[in-house]
Amino acid sequence: MARTTGAVLGKQSGRIGQVYGALVHGEQVYRAMPAKPKKTDPSMLPADVLDRRLRFKTLVQLAKTFKSAADLGFDNFRWVKPFISPFNYFVKINKEAVYVRGGESEIDYGSILCAQGSLAPASFGNASFAEPNRISVNFSTTTDLPNADALDKVYVFVYQPDTNLALISAPVTRTEGTVDMRMPVSWTGMTVHVYGFAVGDGRDTKGLVSDSSYIGTGIIG
Repeated sequence: MARTTGAVLGKQSGRIGQVYGALVHGEQVYRAMPAKPKKTDPSMLPADVLDRRLRFKTLVQLAKTFKSAADLGFDNFRWVKPFISPFNYFVKINKEAVYVRGGESEIDYGSILCAQGSLAPASFGNASFAEPNRISVNFSTTTDLPNADALDKVYVFVYQPDTNLALISAPVTRTEGTVDMRMPVSWTGMTVHVYGFAVGDGRDTKGLVSDSSYIGTGIIG
């Protein structure tokens, strides 16, 4: 049953007949109640339906692992209609990065985005794997570009697909030019994928985010 607050009809949250009321950032929104899915034996479903389910499952698993990056990189979208969460925006924007056919999934790691926005990006070089259990990434400061500030924070995100685990770096300022990260010893000999992005922290860039960059892949020494 819906709860109503305020004058007249007020603001409503909860079930109202066949719709559901909710307050999102102080604004009233309504959604249709989802239909109860029919239980179907998976063996009776067409192959394309099973492939779509696997694609969505793969995207959800990626979104869970990329959450620490997506929460920073897609945070602005939770404040703009239609009020989509960073998790859901990750799933939406990365649909084309996952290809499924015949029950087998393939991920294009180079096309995955974990941040998006108008902030000037840091210009990342290649990731270095020369040090055991460490990754080092150099980047150009790019403080002279529009929508950039020396105080902007630069992050590097590292994803290990075999374990479906990930790490995000501590932020460094745009002027530092290098991010160094220690990797788990258990990742030794494993392949990782590396991404980078910036979050504005200057007077005119506060709250802005850059598009993420795929820095590359390598094996942890």
